[in-house]
Amino acid sequence: MILIFFASRIPSLTELPLHNDEGLHLTRAVEVWNLHPFWEIGDGKIINHWAIALFYPQNAPVFAGRIATIFISTLGLAAAFNIGRGLAGNSGGALAASLWIVTPYIFFYERLAFSDSEAGALVVVAIAANLKLARSGAIRDAIITGFWLALAVLFKFTAAPYAFSIVLITLLLPQYPLRRRGVMLAVIALTGIAMFAVPLAYLILRREPLFEIALGWVGVGSSQIEGAGLSGNIARFATLMTTFGIPLWALLTMIGLALTGIFRRKTDIVLLAAAFIPFMLTITLGREVLPRHFAAALPILVALGGAGLGMALIRLPALPRRLMALVIAITLAIPFALLAIIAYDAPENLPLPAEIRAEHITDHSSGYGLRAAVLDLPNLVTGTDTVIIASMFPDSCRRANFEAARDYKMLCTAAPGIEAITQALAAHPVVYIVTDNAPLIGADIPMLASALGATAERIGEYPRPGETLENASVVLWKLSD
Repeated sequence: MILIFFASRIPSLTELPLHNDEGLHLTRAVEVWNLHPFWEIGDGKIINHWAIALFYPQNAPVFAGRIATIFISTLGLAAAFNIGRGLAGNSGGALAASLWIVTPYIFFYERLAFSDSEAGALVVVAIAANLKLARSGAIRDAIITGFWLALAVLFKFTAAPYAFSIVLITLLLPQYPLRRRGVMLAVIALTGIAMFAVPLAYLILRREPLFEIALGWVGVGSSQIEGAGLSGNIARFATLMTTFGIPLWALLTMIGLALTGIFRRKTDIVLLAAAFIPFMLTITLGREVLPRHFAAALPILVALGGAGLGMALIRLPALPRRLMALVIAITLAIPFALLAIIAYDAPENLPLPAEIRAEHITDHSSGYGLRAAVLDLPNLVTGTDTVIIASMFPDSCRRANFEAARDYKMLCTAAPGIEAITQALAAHPVVYIVTDNAPLIGADIPMLASALGATAERIGEYPRPGETLENASVVLWKLSD
């Protein structure tokens, strides 16, 4: 299963241009090598970039960022197999892992340098470790459970609600005395506190806000964002379940979850509660649960859905069971293979929900247009000592520089960068400017040139999918005095 997982995730891993958030994570990973391991962690992503740093992102940054997610997700896949096998034998384990591999939503986000799917995978590992603790009652297993749970939260705060999962499993599943269960919970909590001590001390000593950005995500009632709140979060989840590729994966997941509840075994019911309660907390308390945030919740639901299918199959005789498992596998594999081929060859044509398509394909947060521009700079910019200014958001500039040639990095400045452009033109006869979505984000270069008494020449256009050369969002300008 792990080999199949890698075979499905690695091909053409760098084909989709870098997203803004991926650039941010890569920037933080580079800062680890500059001895700044907790650089700007106020958004609740504390150590996810450490995994990227292990792959030395200064070289082949896009691949380094995304392969780290795949390795972390492998742990979750193995844990999902373990949970499924515990509930329904090898059939349950195989179906839990198979459903994980072919779920288009999980497939899409595991091929990005995002922390949400990493946190979701580590949540599954924590629950698998917690199930072992429920059987053993050993202090060692409590420490291991606390470690994996804290690690998931350290990767991203969207995993925090799954502390309730650990409480439920630890209190309700063991056969040993209640007092012993309390001791296990205390050990888990102390392990988590110990792991958070260093980043908390770092923020306190530097007098920085304690995860203000991440905690600002909580509180639907005060949100004025369109599409936010409980109804917006539910609608967003329903959309991704029904429109992310062919929704067969979603149907089988729901059938499997229903089967898990139908059999009414204590372990099954507790695990369903452990998966659904944090999910409900997320969509209820989340100010605006974006599509990628569900990557922390969906892996455990998919794992239990696959295990539920396995519970039904193990009640069949051996031959029909194997035939049915084969039918399910083929039924899932065909639409997944068709989607995967598109992802490998032309990810801009993927059948994505509108919100995800905008974020990763057509809007400024995607890398389309910008990647083409920086790759074209050596062909159009004369002289390696020439100033190239990015008239765009700083995160977009830093992200694009990861894919630029060594001598053609852009100067990053706050959008629209008019002051930097003016100063550069005063010191150099020629300045090159890459604008993104002018005049809403980048500067209106013809108007600026007129104000400065300079000459502006449009020398490159880089349309995003759906755009033409005439209305391309990303444009390369040559400004001369």
